[in-house]
Amino acid sequence: VYAVSTMGITGTRDSVDDLAKKVVSGIRDASKTQNTAVGIGISTSAQVVDVNAYADGAIVGSAFVKAYASGGISALTEKVKEISSGIHQ
Repeated sequence: VYAVSTMGITGTRDSVDDLAKKVVSGIRDASKTQNTAVGIGISTSAQVVDVNAYADGAIVGSAFVKAYASGGISALTEKVKEISSGIHQ
């Protein structure tokens, strides 16, 4: 299940809305086996680590598109490394 982290349009955010935790919790209450990933606004390593503490995954979109648009594949590669750095510790 794709759980939105905030109501609104896609794009990077400074923080992830606490509502996402409630959405994931509700899904877990309905099904103990349903995988749930949180998206919309995920743009930093800290946000990925935070989301992965209560969900099965974090979905990053706009931050990658923005990096690619501004610097091509090398900028995208660096953004992927930056955002994933917290999960490799």
